[in-house]
Amino acid sequence: MIHIFLPAYNEEVALERLVKKFDETFGGKPGAYRMVVLDDGSSDKTAEVAERLSAKYPLELLRHPKNLGLGQTMIDGLEHMAKTVKPEEAVVTLDCDDTHDPKYAQSALDKLNQGYDVVILSRYFPGGGEEGLSPIKSFLSRGAGYFLKFFFPIKGVQEYSCGYRVFRAEALQKAYRVFGKDFVRLPKWGFVVTPEILIKMRMLGCRITEVPFTLHYGDKPGKSKNKPLKTIAGYFALVALYWARGVRKA
Repeated sequence: MIHIFLPAYNEEVALERLVKKFDETFGGKPGAYRMVVLDDGSSDKTAEVAERLSAKYPLELLRHPKNLGLGQTMIDGLEHMAKTVKPEEAVVTLDCDDTHDPKYAQSALDKLNQGYDVVILSRYFPGGGEEGLSPIKSFLSRGAGYFLKFFFPIKGVQEYSCGYRVFRAEALQKAYRVFGKDFVRLPKWGFVVTPEILIKMRMLGCRITEVPFTLHYGDKPGKSKNKPLKTIAGYFALVALYWARGVRKA
């Protein structure tokens, strides 16, 4: 079974679109997939939409009573996934804003069958790309990738900031056994959770690779929750926490 984790904050429009796309992609047979939506204290009708969708699709709704940010949402969501999946299964994570098309996930799942532990859906892998992203956002995103790769190089990996990933469940479970509550140490920095998780999987010696996907940023129905200046500052916090303490080699 494929287990899909969706962190959601004010995504009442995008959530329904994304759930329907996943069902079109993986709903060919009963028990093929399961979705877990963690509503992070949304002020819109995200939770109500998820409850309605759960009557038709294999969807479980979890809720934060107030907004805690993407960092804490990923901590709680991935911990829940690690506790409720079988080691041989796959866990897919992606943004809930309809910019990550489920059709790209199958190629990443195929890589797990080749022995990889973490597969990143990458804009920078040959065949990947991005649509609808402003030049400044594109520049900042690519620059962040170069910055993080310099300090935390992973052979064959260019995409550090995209949350569209597929994990071997066994590797995710090992991460929680080894690191426990320290799996993510900088949750207050929001989107910095994405490269921090990758750094931790790298520390475990996981086999990590990429497959191409196209980011459809123009499909996002709402505003971005990412605050670029905060995220950039968080990347420096990552370097101070990990690289400065000797976590340099893969």
